[in-house]
Amino acid sequence: MKKRTIITGALVAAAGLVAVGGVAAVGGAFTNPEAGPLPEGVTVVTQKVYDEAFAKFEACMKEGGAALAGTRVVGGVYEFSYLADAEPVYDKCYVDFAPVDYQWQIAHSYDSETFIRYRECLTEIGVEPGKDADTVLAQIEESSLDVQKCFEPAANG
Repeated sequence: MKKRTIITGALVAAAGLVAVGGVAAVGGAFTNPEAGPLPEGVTVVTQKVYDEAFAKFEACMKEGGAALAGTRVVGGVYEFSYLADAEPVYDKCYVDFAPVDYQWQIAHSYDSETFIRYRECLTEIGVEPGKDADTVLAQIEESSLDVQKCFEPAANG
């Protein structure tokens, strides 16, 4: 298993891929003043709004010659990669998707791989995880849990 991880990591680095997706939740509240306002007429980001915004983002990337790679949905959030040399296209295309993506990720952070692992770690130390992301973050902070250890492979793995 470790060999595959190392090889995969080396291939990703060699290809110059940039992986994107998921809210980075370490360190407190979610803030992103650069995300900008939601599109005109949108007050709530629904599944339909999120899917349509992602489709427009993906089409923009493709039109710019920078197709997305490794697209998948994890915890209800689109994750994807693109070649590092496509950064200018990404910067242009992501601007319109950013506010929708940001709002959706906040709403779905509790179901992300990160928060699933946080809840498992809290359970392992005898703490009943909270029912929302803010509570889980507060519990981690209060417990002085080393979150890095939550993501380390098991000693027998």
